[in-house]
Amino acid sequence: MDIIASKKEMSKVTFKLALPSIMEMLMQTLLGVADTAMVGTLGGVAIAAVGLSDNPLMVMMAFFAAISVGTTALVARFIGARNYRDAEETIKQSLIISLIASVVFTAVMLILSERITLWMGAEPDVLPYATQYLSIALIGLPGMIITMIMSGALRGSGDTKTPMLVNGFSNVINIIGNFFLIFPTRYVHFDFPGLSEGFTIKILGAGLGVGGAAASTSFSRLLAGVLILYVIFRKNGKYGISINRKTGLNKEIIMRILRIGLPAAAEQMLMRLAQLSFFRIIATLGTVMIAAHKITMTAESISFMPGWGFALAATTLVGQYLGGEDPDKAKLGGFTAARMAVIVMSVFGVLFFFFPRYFILIFTRDEEIIRYASTCLRIIAFAQPFLAATMVFAGALRGAGDTKTVLWVTAVGTWVVRVGGGYILAITLGYGLAGAWAAMVADFTLRGIVFFYIFNKGKWKNIKV
Repeated sequence: MDIIASKKEMSKVTFKLALPSIMEMLMQTLLGVADTAMVGTLGGVAIAAVGLSDNPLMVMMAFFAAISVGTTALVARFIGARNYRDAEETIKQSLIISLIASVVFTAVMLILSERITLWMGAEPDVLPYATQYLSIALIGLPGMIITMIMSGALRGSGDTKTPMLVNGFSNVINIIGNFFLIFPTRYVHFDFPGLSEGFTIKILGAGLGVGGAAASTSFSRLLAGVLILYVIFRKNGKYGISINRKTGLNKEIIMRILRIGLPAAAEQMLMRLAQLSFFRIIATLGTVMIAAHKITMTAESISFMPGWGFALAATTLVGQYLGGEDPDKAKLGGFTAARMAVIVMSVFGVLFFFFPRYFILIFTRDEEIIRYASTCLRIIAFAQPFLAATMVFAGALRGAGDTKTVLWVTAVGTWVVRVGGGYILAITLGYGLAGAWAAMVADFTLRGIVFFYIFNKGKWKNIKV
């Protein structure tokens, strides 16, 4: 009876931790679509410029993901052990190194912004806009980095609501900024039943185009950084975290952060490179296949939201319970999060399999693309429970500080199974796009099973962070 009560309580705690992260992901996705649509009104050159500029920023963020993952794991351990002083010290050190590194990276990339966009393959008509966007967007980079790392610290302490509110507010400000900075001053006419002439309103705008989009992005990121620092710095925080004492560099804490975080950074880099290689395989199949692949990826990403939320919940639960020297509760927390994610994402799998066309119609009306994309969505439907297990158990292992295992399993799954298998099935055996997506299913299935086995075995319980 105690076990049942404990499981019920764990389910409530897990859902409470996961829900804000799921809502945060949902807001980012919806507002990201709105942001892209606004830039899209400027034409293909503008979209290409923003895409080219975002890619080097995202690759660079892998380094800062190392600090974020290490911070989350350590803070969760210390909070679980009621060791608030060391939790505070961890946040201080991650903040110091992120500030120093972000300023250095920003300065270097500002100097090399035009060369970077050239290296990314910018065409002559895109180059000036891409360089302009990157140069302005880099101003907000420190805010983006601080927000990411401090969000990780707050999640490690069990506060998933604050990152949701800060990031959600920042995204809304970005959209509002786009509205006034991208477009010029214009007049909008409204017609209403019963009014013969309707009425016209004047909407002020700066008309800065791509530069306006970059300025809005930078401002919103800097604002998010300031807001989350306010939460971190406020005295007597809800979780006993406050930064109100002088400090210097603490080599021991920094090394502990990096020891956990560097494998996580390597994992992200390997995964992104594998995704790029996988895309290159699909690119050889032709334009229609590229479009079908892109649309299917976007449609499938809907199911990532609950998986991401439960993965973050698992990271926090495992880290805190290990810190509190309760490995059994840590294991229960990981399995509870995984079970809930598998249930929710399996429902998406059923919807993807039986109603793929409705998801694809959101993005295109081209019948040929719809046909191929629907096939891919049906194929990936079988992977949803395994993808849920992959996301959550990997998150749980990160919470335990076992980022090396996650690195190696991810490397084998993405490079050997997905890229290698994708090439064999799609190109060598001639199964085309369906073969490539079948390889992706094999990747998620393998990783889900392996991560389940490793987590269930429990060696992670003895890892010292």
